[in-house]
Amino acid sequence: MPGFWVEPEDVGESRLVLRGDEAHHLTRVRRYGPGDEVEAVDGVGCCYRVRVERVAPGVVEAEILARLPEKGESPVRLVLAPALLKGQRFDFIVEKATEVGVAAIMPLFSERGIVRVGKERKIERWQRLAQAATKQCGRSRVPKIDAPRSLHELLGHLMTICDTVLLATPGEPEQAFAIGQAKGAGASVGLLVGPEGGFTDDEVERARGAGAVPFAWGERVLRADTAGIVLAALVLHAAEGFLQKEGS
Repeated sequence: MPGFWVEPEDVGESRLVLRGDEAHHLTRVRRYGPGDEVEAVDGVGCCYRVRVERVAPGVVEAEILARLPEKGESPVRLVLAPALLKGQRFDFIVEKATEVGVAAIMPLFSERGIVRVGKERKIERWQRLAQAATKQCGRSRVPKIDAPRSLHELLGHLMTICDTVLLATPGEPEQAFAIGQAKGAGASVGLLVGPEGGFTDDEVERARGAGAVPFAWGERVLRADTAGIVLAALVLHAAEGFLQKEGS
């Protein structure tokens, strides 16, 4: 079912209103009208199945048929902390990490990665990409995207908000990680992913000293943008499976 964006303040008890570009997209691009059923997402935790009632220029009013709280959301809160990359490769991480199901994205300044970024414009762009991906993939929450931080700052923050912080490090097959060994994996997990060439030895030591748990995924070397998405999916899948096993 097609999804559209609704601002939380435009949601009432029995009806909601789509405005501006979303109203235009629904009526002019997708050609929906009164009587058609679609979904709307507010980005703060709820999806709505609605029936279009009235269409006017720039405005669509719809009846709420069902509220679907936390639709498409993982019971595991994964905070992805990828090193900043050049060009549009970080855009790719934001978009695909949203589709995978991460709860937050916290960009990282690393020794082998980018050291500067136009903060406000970049963050606004990343937030728009995350919003579009949320709508497209059927989630109900848009991942929070923070301003880039140094490894030192980010480690301190992650250790405060996460039960477990994982440090992605390539290694041999027998070193492959077991998420079940990470305490609190079902609640909140931080995942640090380095730039091309990985984290430096000094960065690895600092992260381990702060309490981060290294894990490896085998011998194959992944590009930095690929690694962020693949490892986020691996951690979420494994942690969700661990939760199910504990609950059974």
